[in-house]
Amino acid sequence: MKNRKAFTLLEILISVVVLAIGLVGVVAIFPAVIDLQRRAQDTVIGVAASTSAEAEIRGSVVESESVEWVDWVDEYGSFNAADRFPVIDILKRDIAISERDPRRPVGASNSTLDFLWDVNWEGNRPRNPDAVGLLEDTGTLVIGGGLASEPIMEGTNVRDLPAYRISLADRLMPDGSTGADPRYVYDIVVRRVDVGIGVVPRGDRRRYEKSIPAERLSEVPIQIAIFTRRIDRNIRLPRGVSLRDSLTGSGGVGANDRRFPLAVTREDRAKTVNNAKTSDTSLIYSRPIEARLQGDGSTLSKTDTNLAGFDLLDPNELRLASGISRDSAVQNLTKVGQKFVDNQGVVRTVTELHTREVGADMRTLLVLDPPFSTNEYDVFQQIVFTPQVPVGVRVVTTR
Repeated sequence: MKNRKAFTLLEILISVVVLAIGLVGVVAIFPAVIDLQRRAQDTVIGVAASTSAEAEIRGSVVESESVEWVDWVDEYGSFNAADRFPVIDILKRDIAISERDPRRPVGASNSTLDFLWDVNWEGNRPRNPDAVGLLEDTGTLVIGGGLASEPIMEGTNVRDLPAYRISLADRLMPDGSTGADPRYVYDIVVRRVDVGIGVVPRGDRRRYEKSIPAERLSEVPIQIAIFTRRIDRNIRLPRGVSLRDSLTGSGGVGANDRRFPLAVTREDRAKTVNNAKTSDTSLIYSRPIEARLQGDGSTLSKTDTNLAGFDLLDPNELRLASGISRDSAVQNLTKVGQKFVDNQGVVRTVTELHTREVGADMRTLLVLDPPFSTNEYDVFQQIVFTPQVPVGVRVVTTR
């Protein structure tokens, strides 16, 4: 009988080990591939969602001539049809938008504007005392509620502007009529645009500010930045509850079954939280936040000294408002694909990360497209971004 050659036990074991290593490598690729496919899909669909959000704001706020968005009788007791005005006029008449200091003397005829984005909706808003709190606690966005520079009803001294509310349900996309689960949500911030009206206050070193007569305030355009974001993918739903009902509280959903579409902590508005419950008082709805550039120009630099523009931004050199952790803000900004809008209304995207020695530290800087044209503080002072990377940021300017 002839001896037959066969694999030894050792050879089989080695083959199994090699095969296992190969399979582990293949399996490790799948999550990355799935993530890339998901990002690509989000990019394509996100563009459509961002376009839809812009169309919604244009139709319902900027270009709408409808006056049926508020119950005028409940708000004012009586309100003549001739006194009614479109939604966008609420923003145009609100003297607090982009106003540097609302504490001007009584009877002063001018408003001093800095043309920055109003992220926190500060100012005197008698019909809307806590718009920020309402947005953070419920996701309801409020436009207006402030004071007009002149009476809004003929023959009266009424200057209190009504408040126009856009609920979270109205900002989810696709909307409920499609029957599909919502995937995106949009938020807005507003500012006034400097078109040369007014003069720099005498003796004021802030050359970017303008003192504008009250009667010309309506001539200053309003700009609206629209941030569209992907709803948290990690939301775990209670049994029998749809995503839309869980986000909006419809369908009889109780407080314990409600979820924020995007959430941050109350102590740090830049620290994101997955699968957050609205009943958790330590958490709030995630809204756009602002950061200021350093006045000495240290926030912006160049990858190449021969470049005409400033394409590097150092997130560590930003000045942040209270309630925002620098570590969280830097972490959220230091992502390829992150987008923000500056105080000139230009949307910029982080295209890559650049490591450079700054002083005694090695820092990760953000490469931007398009670059800033200058690092002068009189031109660029502020950026607005969302803790989560948006799928799109659109800017709409009124006439």
